[in-house]
Amino acid sequence: MRQPASVICATTLSCAVLMACQSYPASRGNPAPPSGPAATSGTASASTAPILQSVTLRTNVPNGFGGFFSVVPDFHFIAPAGNAVYLRRELVSTDGNFAGANIRGADIHIAPEVQRRGATLSGGWRCGVARYYLTIRAYVIDADGNRSNAIEYTIHCNGG
Repeated sequence: MRQPASVICATTLSCAVLMACQSYPASRGNPAPPSGPAATSGTASASTAPILQSVTLRTNVPNGFGGFFSVVPDFHFIAPAGNAVYLRRELVSTDGNFAGANIRGADIHIAPEVQRRGATLSGGWRCGVARYYLTIRAYVIDADGNRSNAIEYTIHCNGG
């Protein structure tokens, strides 16, 4: 499991929520961007496709309403064109009672200049009482249909 990052933000809307925040430079503890080209599916070149740099997981994060998120994934990305619009998340595997429909993506509403510098979109997951794990694949899509590289991450709930 990765080391928790500094608390950037949290909010509550449902079991899985996302909130946008500006990311910190690598010198403040965030990983550097991965090397290699981003995958694309649109017509623009790979140099304008978003880059999903990393996913870091924080645990037991206050939700601002007296409760806690069990796990908050922070999605660190750069969108060179400043037009990232959607974070797609897909269920890869689980030993829990989940369907792929339980894993939601999220619209991205972050200013273009922030996306160009590097931004963070934060989620929230409540484990409940069951013991299970979820492996999820995430990637960013821009307004031109370009898709970033994908990163898989695993949430372990109650020792699962």
